[in-house]
Amino acid sequence: MHHKKGGKKKATLLSATLLSATCMIGSGWLFSAQLTARYAGNWAFVAWILAAVLVLMVGLCLARVVSIYPVRGALAQACAFSYNSIFGMPFSFANWFGILMVVATEAQATTQYLSSAIGSSLLIESHSLTIWGKLLALSILALYLLINFYGIRWLTKINNIVTVLKIFTPLFALTVLLIVVFTRNHIGSNFSLPSSQEFEFHSAFSAIIGAGLIYSYNGFQVSVAFASEIKNPKRNIPLAITLSIIIITLVYLSLQFAFMEAVPHQVLIENGGWQGLNFASPLLDLATLLGLHFLALLLLADSITSPSASGYTYLGASSRILFAMAKVGQMPRWLAVLDPVHNISRRSILVNWVLAAIVLANADSWAALMVIVTGYHIVSYMAAPISMGALEPNTRWFGLIVFILLGLLMQTLQSSSLLLVCASLSVLVSIYAGLHITKAGIHKLIIFTFPFLAYLWSLYLISNVWLIISASTGFYLLISSRYYVEFCKSYKARD
Repeated sequence: MHHKKGGKKKATLLSATLLSATCMIGSGWLFSAQLTARYAGNWAFVAWILAAVLVLMVGLCLARVVSIYPVRGALAQACAFSYNSIFGMPFSFANWFGILMVVATEAQATTQYLSSAIGSSLLIESHSLTIWGKLLALSILALYLLINFYGIRWLTKINNIVTVLKIFTPLFALTVLLIVVFTRNHIGSNFSLPSSQEFEFHSAFSAIIGAGLIYSYNGFQVSVAFASEIKNPKRNIPLAITLSIIIITLVYLSLQFAFMEAVPHQVLIENGGWQGLNFASPLLDLATLLGLHFLALLLLADSITSPSASGYTYLGASSRILFAMAKVGQMPRWLAVLDPVHNISRRSILVNWVLAAIVLANADSWAALMVIVTGYHIVSYMAAPISMGALEPNTRWFGLIVFILLGLLMQTLQSSSLLLVCASLSVLVSIYAGLHITKAGIHKLIIFTFPFLAYLWSLYLISNVWLIISASTGFYLLISSRYYVEFCKSYKARD
């Protein structure tokens, strides 16, 4: 499973693929089938395919960057390498903080499923964690910390075993639900509800964020965070990204079909169609409703293993991203110190764990936190086509298409969530620029930071699709132009 080079173990293609696949079967699979059906109805399958294509396009952009800079935390460092650390700061922050928040979200997902299983308000009351729920979630976070403290060798050994279990459970649940679908007497088809006519293509596009599809797929980039610890990264990382996305897409499409067909037709009629379906713990509640108590027990166990496996892997990824940011001067340099034995930054892991605990202590619900996390993910994804276009100008037109799609997707965020993302990134960049004003000069700081902040706020202020496409095109062509890239690099060379 590992390749030894220079006395250090390196992960193989299989381990890299399983790392990404593991994170794409986290808490998302436990909730997204119902959310996607509610958002898109019969268009749910189109939503999954659109999300898969989009993240694959982002992954291909990122793979080109990694082929040039195969370093740990590559997505966080992408724009710092191709431009400079000041220009790359908002993307680095969004990537790091988005992944960091996932760690808290996964612990909360486990707690939410356990609360539903015991049928008590001991862990969750009024859709928020109680003191006992927070203590349980923090205990789960402590387990994530322990697994990560001894480097990628221990992490991948545990992960390879857990991934088999994580993939088995959805496939087993899928098989059981399909048996139910094809052996019971049908009163009516769940795919021919009169209310389904209210859904259209736009419903599928909106579901990509609102139903948690981007959140579910975000694990594709985890293998990139471990780039320097993977054997032959130029070959294996693109393959790991592609293979993991294909595998997980097939799983999610099959699960979506099984869920939508297995829901009793009368339940849908009584709730006014897919829009009214509102299981607290969707798959667990459905299994209980169908009398599949053995499946309910398995799903309860998986609600612990699946989110936990994603949680400890994301904690490892976020620590490597923080290490990368510290190495290029975007964070305190004392975080960029590797343990000589385990080849990890234990300082970064501890800082991330503390911050994840703070986020968890202030979180309300899985769905609300998931949407905000997704906003940060999309901003971080924008670094991939931007950096690729700067490093390889002949790829700019592909990068432009990816960037426009990400801009349009960002527009589907709730205005309050988009405002939070815009405001938090603006404040961070302003503070960072203030600390570097003496060294860089006010005019260069404006040139490096203002274009992206202006573009980001335009997504919040503009609602017209064609204006967003125009703004995205203008911004991308400006910052990927040879003149702008060389100007940013000239500052980097003097830094």
